[in-house]
Amino acid sequence: MINLKKILCPVDLSEPSMLALMLAQAVAGRYGAHLTIIHILENPYLDIPGGGTGVFSFSEIMGLYCDERREHIFDVLRREGAPAVEVDTEFKEGVPCDEITKLAREIKTDMIVMSTCTGGPHETLAGHTTECVVRTSPCPVLSVRTDVSANQREKLEHMHDLMEKEPGQKKTILLPTDFSEHSALATDYAISFAQKYEAEIIVLHVMERVAEFTSMMGGDLPGYDTVLGYYGDLLETAKKLVEEICSRAKEHNVKADGRVISGKPSYEILDIAGSESIDMIVMGTHGRRGFSRVIHGSVAEAVVRHAPCSVLSVKRPEHDFITIE
Repeated sequence: MINLKKILCPVDLSEPSMLALMLAQAVAGRYGAHLTIIHILENPYLDIPGGGTGVFSFSEIMGLYCDERREHIFDVLRREGAPAVEVDTEFKEGVPCDEITKLAREIKTDMIVMSTCTGGPHETLAGHTTECVVRTSPCPVLSVRTDVSANQREKLEHMHDLMEKEPGQKKTILLPTDFSEHSALATDYAISFAQKYEAEIIVLHVMERVAEFTSMMGGDLPGYDTVLGYYGDLLETAKKLVEEICSRAKEHNVKADGRVISGKPSYEILDIAGSESIDMIVMGTHGRRGFSRVIHGSVAEAVVRHAPCSVLSVKRPEHDFITIE
């Protein structure tokens, strides 16, 4: 069961962030959730026109700025056909990622909805900040692709739910898994959303090409046969675990297709997402930081930044909003 009561949506007032706001409003309306909108100023004295002139007090200028931006936000929320939802607006000063996650903890939000893209002036919020929030958020994060074509933009503007297609069209959720506790949580979310939206699931495990890499270095490399044997054992184990996830989905009347392939995880996930018209990716993230993140990288961040569809990122421990029926 999906129990969404509070949604947080960061905006920088650009067109892409407003597209994410439209989807957040649609989801809030669908589930009767309260919507909180946050706008962050990193350098108020530089960002606000007239902030450094001294003609008005800074508090006066700040008040006028917030009133104007709040009206702009409500113009979007009041567009024709938009659902009526309970809304709060918050204006904060500071580092966007820090302020977003801080507010999420304070209001105990169920899900953060924010835009993502790979270029242009909006990339600061929609790229780097979104990835930072995915790492540090106390709740699931739905990243929405907003640097899209005109047709896709129009579709986003008129969506009434998280996944929306014409009657009879197949809906598919991609569930990448590395069998960690974070992936186990993502499995729960994927099954719950698949039940709600009558979608199918593709369960995907990508194995790094350890054996192939060793082979390129030469068949007489010490330990080569051992590596091949170990890789074979991993492959069989992975197939078994993927099948167990598929069986669990089927127990809840959800159709699931399991796949185990080799390659670089982020590349393979993105390839399938693009080639098979995936509606949403649900995946666990380890939330690594510092040295560990540099060494191991983050598959979730790469997918969030480049996926052609929305990505729901989850990790343990965090605030959850689903239970499987």
